[in-house]
Amino acid sequence: MNTVSNKKKKILITGASSAIARLVAGALSPKYELVGVDPRPSPSNSHFPGEFIVADYHGRKLDEVFQKYQFDSVMHLGRIRESQNYSSQYRFQMNVIGTQKLLELCKQNAVKNLIVLSTYHVYGAHRLNALQLTEESPLRASQSFPELVDAVELDHAATTFMWRNREVRTTVLRPANVIGKHIRNTICSLLRSGVCPKIFGFDPLMQFIDEKDLARALILALEQPISGVFNVAGEGLIAYAHAIDHANAVTIPLPPFITAGFVRLIAELSKMNLPPYLMEFFKYPTVINDDLFREKFGYQPKVKTVQSLKNLGTPVERKKLTTDINSDESV
Repeated sequence: MNTVSNKKKKILITGASSAIARLVAGALSPKYELVGVDPRPSPSNSHFPGEFIVADYHGRKLDEVFQKYQFDSVMHLGRIRESQNYSSQYRFQMNVIGTQKLLELCKQNAVKNLIVLSTYHVYGAHRLNALQLTEESPLRASQSFPELVDAVELDHAATTFMWRNREVRTTVLRPANVIGKHIRNTICSLLRSGVCPKIFGFDPLMQFIDEKDLARALILALEQPISGVFNVAGEGLIAYAHAIDHANAVTIPLPPFITAGFVRLIAELSKMNLPPYLMEFFKYPTVINDDLFREKFGYQPKVKTVQSLKNLGTPVERKKLTTDINSDESV
């Protein structure tokens, strides 16, 4: 008599201490055996539904993890953001060298599925950008801002791996601005703070994707056997000024000729992580077209952008959330 094995497939999730990873892991845990890896410890008030391992992505410990578990799939959600309090050298080690090692381990250990979370920031905000950026659009981010070099290199490493190693089904997602009550990236921190910089004479259209919709998109990418590079966005477009209003924040007008050095000075004096490249996104609309992902995966965002902005919380709530949840998010 033949018996069907009920053994769960094993999935490795990097960046496991981040809010997005925890949302994804919570949804996947009933069906899969999960292992989380992150160079940072897990937040004390949250529980990863599986084994959590503190390890660098480029260290020997990761080799041991792959040998022990023999993963069926890997979800690389562990990009270290440029706005976090890490040196550029550390970010390069983790985002580029670490990603390259992770990809090689996937190949060596016959991993079947690989999902890599990139960012739409790799396109860069540029006055010559097309009205809508497709997956074929040039990645201009590193041309003007060295802060984004490691993000572009991570994306390039993943896409190159995808074309050269067809035996590993690889999907790269480039989401728009990720927002949500648990997200601690720069745009959320600004909107939640109650005061947002706005360049005088500019009010670009912006895109957002709620944390829950991004988690759904990542799960779709895991469970459907489709490889490729895909933009992912939420519902609709919104002018930056309207986004500020819906988040119950006010604007701080800045001159259009503001320099990157001046932005760095503001960030240092205000103790807020404010990457200089972000000023360009406050000037020029950077709108991604995610029709391909919607068509291939049947994706439809469920959270309205206006509602997601309203749900970010007040400045007082922001302080409470910062103490409740590790503020050092990957997304």
